[in-house]
Amino acid sequence: MGLLDIYLQKNGKKRYDVFKETGMSQQMLGSVNKKSISSYSVKTIQAIAKTVEKSEGTVLEDLVQLEKENAYFEAFNVDDLLLAFKNKETHIVIKGEYKKEIEEFAGGQLSEMETLGFQLGSAGIVAILAEATFQLASLFSSKDADQKKIENQIRSYKIKRINENELLLYLRQLDY
Repeated sequence: MGLLDIYLQKNGKKRYDVFKETGMSQQMLGSVNKKSISSYSVKTIQAIAKTVEKSEGTVLEDLVQLEKENAYFEAFNVDDLLLAFKNKETHIVIKGEYKKEIEEFAGGQLSEMETLGFQLGSAGIVAILAEATFQLASLFSSKDADQKKIENQIRSYKIKRINENELLLYLRQLDY
């Protein structure tokens, strides 16, 4: 989970904003994003605080609280979702109007039982044929590159409805 990305997102910022505001390298921010709060340096906390226009103490308290809550990455649009996939987030909450688009895509997915039935009935050949068909359809699709990336990545996630306004995507491998 990218705690730094989640915190910045909740404050309307991205790692690039921290880089622009403070000059802290994006490579450094990327490595910090993978660590726990206890390993953040004072320089990192100061850079985040400057970017979100809060005191260092407030930023640290907020980050510790987020870490305790085990917060999920929230996606409100295509860019947020692509960032979550890039960061390999294990759990993603889809919110707002974008939820409707994801629900439409989810409607076309087979349930776990249906998939298992096909795979067992065909000795696994259906999985290979389905992947080949998906890749071929994607190759000739007129959809834009971002939509293709989303369709490809979202296949690794299960989709669960949380409530009327939110969907939870979580990695399929977490169930095993």
